Amino acid sequence: MPKIANMLETMRAQGVSESKISQLPMPKKQKETPEELVAFIEKMDEVLTKEQCVSIMGTQGCCKHTTKAKPFAQFYEMHKDKTLAERIALYAEIDSVHKGEYLGLNDDGTITLKFGTSGKKGDWHCPCSPVIKLRPAVIPLTYCGCCGGHVLFTHEFALGVKLRLKEIVSSMANSDGQKPCEFIFEVV
Repeated sequence: MPKIANMLETMRAQGVSESKISQLPMPKKQKETPEELVAFIEKMDEVLTKEQCVSIMGTQGCCKHTTKAKPFAQFYEMHKDKTLAERIALYAEIDSVHKGEYLGLNDDGTITLKFGTSGKKGDWHCPCSPVIKLRPAVIPLTYCGCCGGHVLFTHEFALGVKLRLKEIVSSMANSDGQKPCEFIFEVV
């Protein structure tokens, strides 16, 4: 789950001005509530550009440790002699609950990753505890960039390339399950 302190640190590292940061609602206590977290991200969407928001959220991500990345790293070791396109074509071989339902190489060289492609209203699950606590509220799409940061981390291991979150296309939490969680990554 995203944390306001981490997002603030990233904003400062990326050169967001203190005048813009001062417009964001700060939590009343050190550990923000899910409501405060959503309010912070909603205000980010107003104060910052879409590109800034995506860049900030793409560096977040929970569970960024090698235990979660192990099956992805093993996949890469098995296929490191192959091209990126060939590794993507073999993606279904990864044995992990943290992989998407679809991974594809786009014509422009970007990579699309999708989760939750059933498209049924109200029929979705999200592992993020603030989202679980706030459900059935609609979560800001920018919020889900944190998940993009998590899957970016694991998928860099599988693909053997450095990635950057380019776009948060849609999410189940933002559409009540009608759209998948879909991210587009650039190879950097």
